[in-house]
Amino acid sequence: MLDVYVQQWTALQTVRASNLRVDDVFVAYGSIGGAADEVDVAGYLTGLVMLPTLERDLVAQTINELLDVTGSLVDGAHYSTDDVTAGSGYSDYLRALVLSPDGYAFHVPAAGDSSTSSTTSDASPDAPGGAFHKAGDAGADAPVDDVEYEREFRRCHALYESGLLETGAEERFDRITVQARDYFGVSSASIALITEDSQIIKSVVGPIGQDLPREVALCSKTIEKDRTLVITDASTDPDYRDHPLVVDGPEVRFYAGHPVSTAGGWRIGTLCLIDDRPRAFTEDDERDLRAFAARVQVEMWVSPLH
Repeated sequence: MLDVYVQQWTALQTVRASNLRVDDVFVAYGSIGGAADEVDVAGYLTGLVMLPTLERDLVAQTINELLDVTGSLVDGAHYSTDDVTAGSGYSDYLRALVLSPDGYAFHVPAAGDSSTSSTTSDASPDAPGGAFHKAGDAGADAPVDDVEYEREFRRCHALYESGLLETGAEERFDRITVQARDYFGVSSASIALITEDSQIIKSVVGPIGQDLPREVALCSKTIEKDRTLVITDASTDPDYRDHPLVVDGPEVRFYAGHPVSTAGGWRIGTLCLIDDRPRAFTEDDERDLRAFAARVQVEMWVSPLH
């Protein structure tokens, strides 16, 4: 079974490259029996939500039928299994999932992976499949330190393989940080990438946001879980009031960050909002920040370096 994030990545890539309209995809998807509502389909095609296997395959079928109708030569959207692909009638539309000229492919283990199986599953971002296998595959009795080391090795491999560290500032990301800062009315917004030992700023607008050692960076805390980290007033928060960024330097008071992931589900960075004044942050605000983070993620997925 193809990794869920890789399958979503191919759908995103195909829709963008072929200039298909999301609402046209939804209408055609409904006509062939799709059960998801318009919000969920739009969310799936912007990287915001994940659909069940059947619905993902119906979206892929819809996209490929639309390519056929329009005569587009764009590579098609992939299906969850080889059997579904064979029965779709569009197997000739699908290219091999190779990310870079040196042959790195989503469907085989990453360099340094000691796994012997390349079978993928509907894994969560905390246990990715496809391009990378679960760290626990090294053995059920592996020490926790070894498992965590293997997981971090693969996460960093995914970051370096993305090419994002090599391209410096990019207008496509700067556009999103500017819009996020203005939308939330904060002093700064940034996109940070987290390496094994550093926070590297990919995009920043405003006075707060710089490359830092990983142990100091708030964004390194954000990537630990698949959730939005919100600190409304760091000066009174017992977990952060003594943090160097709070008591010194920029004197951060407000922070809200959401992780961004590779197509394989590895959390490699964040989109974050920062202010030097305390702020409230509602559930609606968290939802909107996730939507902005999804836009960052889509840019990472559909516009690779290679």
